[in-house]
Amino acid sequence: MSKAFFISDVHLGAEDEAKESRKRKLLAKFFDMVSVDGDKLFILGDFFNFWFDYKGVVFSVYFDVLCKLRELSLSGVEIHFFGGNHDWWASKTGFLSDYLGMVIHSRAEEVLINGRRFFVGHGDGMVNCDWAYKFLLRPVIRNAVSIALFKLFPAQWAMSLARLVSPAEKLYRRSPKEAVLVREYEEFAGEKIKEGFDFVILGHLHIPIEKNLFSGKYINTGDFYRNFTYAVFDGRDAKLMRFEEVGDDEK
Repeated sequence: MSKAFFISDVHLGAEDEAKESRKRKLLAKFFDMVSVDGDKLFILGDFFNFWFDYKGVVFSVYFDVLCKLRELSLSGVEIHFFGGNHDWWASKTGFLSDYLGMVIHSRAEEVLINGRRFFVGHGDGMVNCDWAYKFLLRPVIRNAVSIALFKLFPAQWAMSLARLVSPAEKLYRRSPKEAVLVREYEEFAGEKIKEGFDFVILGHLHIPIEKNLFSGKYINTGDFYRNFTYAVFDGRDAKLMRFEEVGDDEK
């Protein structure tokens, strides 16, 4: 079989011009690699630093990457999009679905690939340590009333608000709960593997992790702005990879 690729936490549009330029060049090369070697691409959330489906409006800051994704889709690669805490508002009947051919997932779920059971998703709000987001913030920003009201907010204002709430420096700030988060996500993955999953692949932590657990494997894809890591499944095993290993010449 062709390979399945997994990527998360690119945070497109979050950084300064130099960092964005390098990130986009590497991302374009990554897509080229997927088009040659893969038949499936799973985008596991926070691909965009902010995304919201406005009728008739697409954020120009993402134009080049959206064009590459359309090329990838037209080449026959099946693209799955799992929204994260920055881009969950991709609609199943919106731009990414209708014009780019993506399969939109609103939550983490099981995916079967070559007879192997994968539990995949972004990972936000899955563990006890993330209780404030899970029980206080997420119910507010994801309910139907909030979404309907946000649609009345001009798109450019929304993008400016997103940059204010989530500035670039926040991406490089280490969480004081990091060790606890890593442990709890590993425990969560272990429970899923005990349920019968072969692989658990998540994002959100911005920490690349590959670990054998019981009879399966847990991978956190890390990020694609600092570590430039991703996961790949070759039909037998899933592995964590760093993109520089396969052709980064943009130092």
